[in-house]
Amino acid sequence: QTSSAVSFSSVLWEWILLSCWGDSQPSMPSTLSCGSASQASDYRIIKNLHITHVVNATANSPDAFPNTLCYLRLRLSDDAQQDLVEALPLASRFINTALKAEPAGRVLVHCSMGRSRSSALTLAFLMEHRRWSLLHALRWLKERRACTAPNVNFLRQLLTYEEQLFGSRLTSLDDIRR
Repeated sequence: QTSSAVSFSSVLWEWILLSCWGDSQPSMPSTLSCGSASQASDYRIIKNLHITHVVNATANSPDAFPNTLCYLRLRLSDDAQQDLVEALPLASRFINTALKAEPAGRVLVHCSMGRSRSSALTLAFLMEHRRWSLLHALRWLKERRACTAPNVNFLRQLLTYEEQLFGSRLTSLDDIRR
């Protein structure tokens, strides 16, 4: 591969994953990414993004690099019965702690396909630590990662989380469906 192909590949993976933090300063490297299990087990991606911390939200995928990265292992299923009441604040705290560390960490939040569980956990972080409503966070995330699609069960739980964080519901399912 030529250096331009390597450079293009790095830019492509940055775009495919998600630049969640530092978006107001595009020249800054991303420190929070959202992706799939296959991306999380690709050492080239982990190395290119300088990932230091991983939230593994899959039911069965093992932590790919446990000797070199710090993991939060949440065994979550993408279904109507999965309860996120403990996972949302746990993931949010883990992400925030990693990003505020000295030196600052870089976090990858992943599930199997990078669409539902990882998005729900990333949304919880944005709501809690950026103080955004669920609707604002969801719209912002979808602009940057079009495949963002938390299942309806997760959306309902995020609405409850929003109410816990802000003292009232700022978003409705109807708002989200528009």
